[in-house]
Amino acid sequence: MTVSSSHSDQEQRQEPRWQRLLWSMLLLIVLLPYALAVWQWQRGQDKEALLRSLTNAMSTAPVALVYRDAEPPPEFTRVRLIQAEPAGPVIELRNSYLAGQSGRRILQPWRQGPDRSLVLLDLGWLVDGVNLPTFSPQQIQPQGYRMPTPHHFVLSGAVKGFAGPVDQVDEAALRSHYPGHWFQGVVVLETSPDPLLHWPVVPEFLPDKHYAYAVQWLLLGVCLSGLWWLLWRRRHEIH
Repeated sequence: MTVSSSHSDQEQRQEPRWQRLLWSMLLLIVLLPYALAVWQWQRGQDKEALLRSLTNAMSTAPVALVYRDAEPPPEFTRVRLIQAEPAGPVIELRNSYLAGQSGRRILQPWRQGPDRSLVLLDLGWLVDGVNLPTFSPQQIQPQGYRMPTPHHFVLSGAVKGFAGPVDQVDEAALRSHYPGHWFQGVVVLETSPDPLLHWPVVPEFLPDKHYAYAVQWLLLGVCLSGLWWLLWRRRHEIH
């Protein structure tokens, strides 16, 4: 018995290195779906927290937008601007899709409040091919929800700027061109002037989809684990 066991251990020790690497790679492949399942589950949890914040914000009256030195990040709160007026020309953020259509998000810096603090207003969305009309400040009700600044994944050569048609908002140049106290993120208007459409505050990708993906990855992980175990058992039976 001792000789047989020593002989088996010697065979395992002499197993080629490439086979050990192969089994290690297979183990990583088996563990990957579990990691993706956890990731999708966490994204679902994050979306649930976001929806709770939006639901609470929608059921409360808007609060005045007041700048603080320790300016917190956007919390999807419902706010209204006071003594508000445009501070500069609009920014047309291209490649912004709504209901499967390509268009532009129309952003504009505004000054507001006694301290003339600055905030980027999301006036709404305009489909490609439609000219942007000129709006007077009286046409815009400066009230909406605070959200993070939209960021796009852009390719090399994309236009980055703070006015006119751009592929990405240049926040540093925006703050340099309009000095003053800046609020983080944007305020998405509740009501957009025609022909603009209101940019949806509630995300299209709801938590249920993330949870469904998490379950799919988990099931795939279980199947791969079973297959990996069968192969491992067969390997030891051969040895």
